[in-house]
Amino acid sequence: MSENSQKYIVGIDGCKFGWIAIKIDADTQVSVTKHSNFISVIKEYPKAEKYLVDMVVGLADESHPREVEKLARQKLKPNRGSSVFTPPCRAAVYEKTYEMAKEKNKSILGKSFSIQAWNIVPKIKEVDEFILKNEKYKNRIFEAHPEVCFASLNNQTPMIFKKKEKKGIIERINLLQSIFPKSSQIFEKGSTIFLKKEVMPDDTTDALVLAVTGYLGMKYGFSYIEPKEIKKDIYGIEMNMIFFEKKGSFKN
Repeated sequence: MSENSQKYIVGIDGCKFGWIAIKIDADTQVSVTKHSNFISVIKEYPKAEKYLVDMVVGLADESHPREVEKLARQKLKPNRGSSVFTPPCRAAVYEKTYEMAKEKNKSILGKSFSIQAWNIVPKIKEVDEFILKNEKYKNRIFEAHPEVCFASLNNQTPMIFKKKEKKGIIERINLLQSIFPKSSQIFEKGSTIFLKKEVMPDDTTDALVLAVTGYLGMKYGFSYIEPKEIKKDIYGIEMNMIFFEKKGSFKN
């Protein structure tokens, strides 16, 4: 069946090379690719039902605050809450230096933000600029946090070990393998075809859990971390996170 007629989703994570993307279609056929920029991901997979990306989607301003991080941290207590950080506001993202961005964030939201958040600002801008220039993708590119997805697939229980530790990789792959039996094969393929200096093992596991989440959501329906009132930014982009909530047993 051609790509045009076969439904599929794409899980996307940032890496040193740029981005790693894992596509899973309705027949569980898989593709694993790396890309130097976000536009390249979309060009490779232009007709996905949804793109689940481990990156901030929807940027706050004074009248459009983000609440999703607080709700995500609650889902990840007690082990993994610190993996969720609050991103800078839209105006800060588009500043030229970290110091300028911090001051802008303080003036708009009343608080600073971490250097870790600043380090991913180039990728935040990549995704934001793409969505703003390509309206038809606005409701197809969704923010997804890997640790929220892992906890949701693990009966609402966060992972025990850190994702960069060997024990953490094994813990995560074992969980994914129990749900989507091609997971170990996909992970091994990523480890074989990508250099670690370009794509780290945890980049692959993060993209994989988003892809598996997307595949299950495509079949059974997605869940969203929603504030009481769904928040959108000034451009109408939802500030939310998508996941699949495993309820009872299901056939993968």
